[in-house]
Amino acid sequence: MEGLRIGQVARATGVSVRAIRHYDQLGLLMPGRADNHYRTFHAADIDRVKLIQLFLSVGFTLDEIRRWAPCFQEGSSSTTLEHPLDEVRAFYARKIADVEARMRALELLHAKLQRHVRTLGDHAHDVPVHP
Repeated sequence: MEGLRIGQVARATGVSVRAIRHYDQLGLLMPGRADNHYRTFHAADIDRVKLIQLFLSVGFTLDEIRRWAPCFQEGSSSTTLEHPLDEVRAFYARKIADVEARMRALELLHAKLQRHVRTLGDHAHDVPVHP
């Protein structure tokens, strides 16, 4: 399969070309180079960008993603990690706690929005609609 251009990866992921270049500069992506020196990506890089976006959406920093990225790759095991196992476990425990806190906050917001929608439904004829 021929390599993907950066614009194709951007369209497939909804991430800007600028962000993809930044991820490349940080070492989060490892594109090849074509004869014309353009970056060339593989289909797996689309999944990688989506994973980076997922991590960012739940509070990871780019530095954390860069530092811990090998831990999240398919086929990674405790024998291939660059960090001591206790350090990896502690990092995971902190991130699990962070994600759980975000989930609780989202659940509260979800319930509040549902109550609001029900209230609007009860009074839908009283609510003016603005284009």
